[in-house]
Amino acid sequence: MRRETQNILLVLLGGALLKIGLNGSYLNYVKPSFQWLVVGTGSVMVLLAVLAIVRDLRRHAAGAAETHEHGHGRSTWMLLLPVLAIFLIAPPALGSDSVNRNDGRSVAQGERKTGGAKFDPLPPGDVVPITMTDFVTRSAWDDANTLNDRTVRMTGFIVRDKTSTMMARLVMGCCAADATPVRVRLDGDPRAAALPVDSWVEVTGRIQPGTATEANSYTPALTVSDLRPVPAPAEPYE
Repeated sequence: MRRETQNILLVLLGGALLKIGLNGSYLNYVKPSFQWLVVGTGSVMVLLAVLAIVRDLRRHAAGAAETHEHGHGRSTWMLLLPVLAIFLIAPPALGSDSVNRNDGRSVAQGERKTGGAKFDPLPPGDVVPITMTDFVTRSAWDDANTLNDRTVRMTGFIVRDKTSTMMARLVMGCCAADATPVRVRLDGDPRAAALPVDSWVEVTGRIQPGTATEANSYTPALTVSDLRPVPAPAEPYE
């Protein structure tokens, strides 16, 4: 690969990292705490490319003999395509396809085998805002059944399997590659079945006690009292 091509690749890849790190789209791939790594890596790559370009220009101006490297051509420039794809069209966050490909895995599965757990009481109020992770883990592990007879509000995206409509979120350990889904089956509102997959919704309702079992990968059912479409959140993962 020619040195000029290497420098262009460094500039574009570093610029792509800076772009997604500064405009917030890095949240589609890594946790918020990783922003400084994305921005820092992009800055270093751009700086290295600039230093290399300046060095080459100085050598050329001084009359240094050029070294002709072989093996460049169309195949070399093809390496720019994935970089340009990241720079121009940032891939979206994972969605329903990733949930359906997880073979029923859930964040609640591994822990339930160790027995129940104690959770803090839910805050007072007619409607309790709650994350899907908290809702699903309480449904699977909470021996005190703190969700029973409480109305909750959650946000997620629509997912479907062969028999039901669900709402889901992906829980990220460090990056999108290790994301694990949490799912809630939506019952009682026909509007859920009419929504396209991957559309984001805010749902209010009550748990159906005893519906989160090992057989269904600890996917609780929610009797929906209200449902409304919402924009995708800035942080799509929990």
